Amino acid sequence: MNPRLMRFWQALRAPRAPNVDFQHPGAPRRAWVAALWLGAAVLSFSTWQQWQHMQDLQRQTDEQEQQFIQLTRRQEQLIQAAIRLSPAQKQQLAAFAQQSASPFALMDAVAQAWSRDIALTRLEVNTQAQRLNLELEAKALGDAFRFVERLQAQPGVQVNLQQSMRKTDDPQHPVQVKLSVGAG
Repeated sequence: MNPRLMRFWQALRAPRAPNVDFQHPGAPRRAWVAALWLGAAVLSFSTWQQWQHMQDLQRQTDEQEQQFIQLTRRQEQLIQAAIRLSPAQKQQLAAFAQQSASPFALMDAVAQAWSRDIALTRLEVNTQAQRLNLELEAKALGDAFRFVERLQAQPGVQVNLQQSMRKTDDPQHPVQVKLSVGAG
């Protein structure tokens, strides 16, 4: 082998002595330490800014949540106020409910109690009072009373006889009867 190559090979294989500089201790490390401290300071400042931003967002969220809670309470109060009705409103609702009630059940009861001996001359329907005012004519007073009995036998029907009289101007002299029929 070549002597120069041999020396080069031995120099590569030989252990190296540490590179120590006693006159300038830590000069290369000082730059690294300063750079690391600077990086840590920048990272700390950035973290602190993000933390402040998160606290601001949390404060805004809390304020919005409180506003939402207040609006929800106000809406609930308005709903409760709407549910509570004044006496006048209750009377109006009751009147509307009575108007929406149908007189057909009473009319069906009258139809079921009807007979050929009775003639209907007048019918008034009062949906609010749930009443029918009837004017009838019958050949005899007994026919009218039997009609009233059949009508009273119907469940939930009340009958009030208001007037009965003989019709004198008619040649057959029928009996005129006025009835008030109500649900009861």
